[in-house]
Amino acid sequence: MHNVLFLTDRGARHQQAALRAAPPELNVIMLRAPSFSEMLPALAQADFIISERNQPVTAQMIAAAPKLKLIVRLGSLDYDIDRAAAAARGVQVVVQPVLGTLYCAEHALMMILACLKRLGRSLHAALHTPAPFAPQRGDEDTFSFNWLNFTDIGTLFGKTVSIVGMGEIGVELARLLKPFRLSAVLYNKRKPYPSDVEAALGIQFASLEDCLRRADVLVSLLPYALTTDYALGGGLTAERLRLLKPSACLVHLGSGSVLDETEVLHLLQRGELAGAAIDTFEFEPLTEKHPLVLYARDPRRNLLLTPHVAAASAPSSRADDYAAIMAYLAATQP
Repeated sequence: MHNVLFLTDRGARHQQAALRAAPPELNVIMLRAPSFSEMLPALAQADFIISERNQPVTAQMIAAAPKLKLIVRLGSLDYDIDRAAAAARGVQVVVQPVLGTLYCAEHALMMILACLKRLGRSLHAALHTPAPFAPQRGDEDTFSFNWLNFTDIGTLFGKTVSIVGMGEIGVELARLLKPFRLSAVLYNKRKPYPSDVEAALGIQFASLEDCLRRADVLVSLLPYALTTDYALGGGLTAERLRLLKPSACLVHLGSGSVLDETEVLHLLQRGELAGAAIDTFEFEPLTEKHPLVLYARDPRRNLLLTPHVAAASAPSSRADDYAAIMAYLAATQP
């Protein structure tokens, strides 16, 4: 048996999925955001460390793990892994992006563009609105540009995108946004990233309130916690949502219960929010009579709803969490 210390900040459901996927050769000790003293007994026996998302691996931790051979980061950032200390001990470091976060980032980008471009209305209009005049065969000089005279289709160019809950999905989204030549990508999280990480991603830290006030597009990726539950005064409460500009769009892929959906609907109804796209909900699954569903059925309304599918086709098994360790063992054992 080989001992693995698995460090995570994720909840019990995700932890259990990772533990079920562990190969039988591995003895996995999983700790959620532990203190150094809490992880010390496991460090003393650890052959491998898996660090999920934002769990640091410090020089002190490496020094306390005399058997350590390999550190695996599940995520795309490694600024909080002390690579110098690892190299001095001959410990390898593998950075392994998580496929599910890539799916979510792509979904967020799709929702941003669909909201700005009012895609739902355009699709419905193309299929269901009678042509205003007789069709003509197109050529170089014959075409019917914008034949329904839409004047409110937007662009990402020059806009400010604010990402709140800036974890791994937000990092991948920031990378996808680079080609759009934005005015700024603001972000908010509990602790800002180092300046070199910010520079590489093209992001700027701002308070939650500033992110809302300045956003042309607000992307909510907030995880659920007691401090982010809107009903307890955290997250995106009605008061905070009212800081958004009437011309702004809201895209939500964060956890359920961090967004006041009722206030989002009220803002849309009053014309105080240009559009919204939502993938995760306070109560799931949605019902046919849900107020958001009833509102979104009108194609003139700029509200897009997807049924919690941002990462739906990502692998359901978490066996890949251990792929680097198993490859290391295959390469080093007779």
